[in-house]
Parts: sequence; structure tokens; C-alpha cells
Amino acid sequence: MKLFLATDALDDVRWSAERALIDGVVLPDAALRHAESSDAALNWLAEFARAAAMPVFVPFDAMAMDDVALSAEQLGRVADHVVVQVPFTESYVPLLQRLAQGGVRTAATFVGSTAQAMLAARVGAAYVFVDVDRLDAAGASGARVIDESRRLFDVLGSETHLVAVFPASGAPMIACALAGADAAVVGSATLRAMLAYPFTDQSLPEGARRPTHGERLRVTPS
Repeated sequence: MKLFLATDALDDVRWSAERALIDGVVLPDAALRHAESSDAALNWLAEFARAAAMPVFVPFDAMAMDDVALSAEQLGRVADHVVVQVPFTESYVPLLQRLAQGGVRTAATFVGSTAQAMLAARVGAAYVFVDVDRLDAAGASGARVIDESRRLFDVLGSETHLVAVFPASGAPMIACALAGADAAVVGSATLRAMLAYPFTDQSLPEGARRPTHGERLRVTPS
């Protein structure tokens, strides 16, 4: 399973990429919001995408529909590896279709069911972002939606990628991987926590838990 880092901090991207820990970057909603102009936003995105040198998933601000379509197309053409995040709601389905037909790769976001995942793939989304964290918090199972969607995509021969959004590290993350998620979105803190040995604080200071006199594999003098 691939990992996409949720950040707009290039230092975090470089740190993770140097260790071969990530395969893409998911920009937060506010990443382009404070740019002085649309040209400034596009220039910043182009620079970020060049520096990241991996898929960059970028959101767009919801405006009037014509402006949204133009904005999304401009974002998607900044670099070949830029993917435009589009909310999967009824009003944005035509936009997903238009972008796909125009060769712009999209990620359908705010997907919370297998039926939505199927429809998002049908209208041309290259990625489907399943809100695992929200599903789990509501008492549902994000991994189950991933599992059902994976099996459905396989039956349909769909090439759309399934992405688990913010599964908790540990069992929920592993459950999504085993269910067939192609990737998961994680934060920087979660990624660093995944690297940590869970028993370091407890076991390393406890010399009694480790052989102190080389009882194992020690050669006894003859």
C-alpha cells in the first residue's frame, strides 16, 4: 500500500521522500487560499510539484461553477503529476466528467460508501478518497467500505485507485491495507509515529529483560 503525506511543508516532504516512505503529497484545503492571485497560486503549485517530484493532490476553492471548472483545469495542467481533488457531490459530477474527458486526473473526495465509490469511478475519477477516519468515528467501518469497493472494482475491471483517508495508525491502517486499499493518506505525526518501536521506552532501560551475561549463544570455554 502506498502512502500519501498530508502536508504543504516541503521539509516534511523531503524528509519522508529521502527515506522512501511516501509516494505522493495531499495538499490541505488552505494551501492555495492565501495566494495574492490565481497566477501566484499556480506558480506556487508548479514550484511545489517540481520540488516534490511525485503525485501532488491539490484542492480547489468552490466558486461559481464556470470559475470552478476553469480553476480545476488550470490546476490540473500545472504538471503531469498534479491531481485535482473534487468533492463527490451531485453538483460536481459534471466537473469530474469534464476533467476526465479533458485528460486531467482527479481524486473524488468525501466518499463514504461503496455505492459512491462505484459512481465516482464510473464518471472518471482516477482516485477515490474514502473517508475512513469519519466512518470509523461514526461507528461504521472504513476498512469494510475499502474491502467492498476493492472487490467491486476488481469485478468491474476498474483502474481507479482506492485511497483510505486518515486511518488511525495500527490496526485500522493494517485493516485498510489488507482490505485492498491502493494507498492511505497520513499526517506527518502519524508517519513518524509509525517508525517508532512501540516498546522502546519500556524495554530498553530494563536490563533484566535482556541477557546481561550472554546466556544465549555464548561460547563456554572448554
